[in-house]
Amino acid sequence: MLFANGDRAITGQFNRDVIANLENDFLKDKSLIQSDYIEGVSFTKDTITVFYDPIQVMENENTIEPSLYIMSRLEPILNSYSEVS
Repeated sequence: MLFANGDRAITGQFNRDVIANLENDFLKDKSLIQSDYIEGVSFTKDTITVFYDPIQVMENENTIEPSLYIMSRLEPILNSYSEVS
């Protein structure tokens, strides 16, 4: 489950195994979640939060919904981890 968490963050909630696997892979290879718009990634036991620049997304992708654009890029990656667990 992904949701916009304020103006500059997208949070996904998954089970702990999914988050642990994703975090381990991310620490090994930061390009796993890479975009010119992503400013940072934070993990807790049950969540991943991706911080992004909404103005850049709106200007460069010609959208008024920058969170939906970022979610569309994250969903395939995150879903691939949740399908494995």
